[in-house]
Amino acid sequence: MTYETKALSPATVASLEKIPSAARRMGMSISQFYRVAKRDGLQIVKISERSSAAVSSEIDLWIAGRIAASAGKRGAA
Repeated sequence: MTYETKALSPATVASLEKIPSAARRMGMSISQFYRVAKRDGLQIVKISERSSAAVSSEIDLWIAGRIAASAGKRGAA
């Protein structure tokens, strides 16, 4: 397998986060993370035969969405 290398700026490089770390940041178990990822379409990247990771920017957006939804509910009450 060959990979083409291109000069990428740090702004265009996606960072990956191991699943247990992403689940902790989202405040849930690993199995719940996989359910939410499937439901909400979060991308899971296979990085080796026994290891997967999530795209950090997608986790950030998911968390921001939860915060915004929570703020919206408080404003409506």
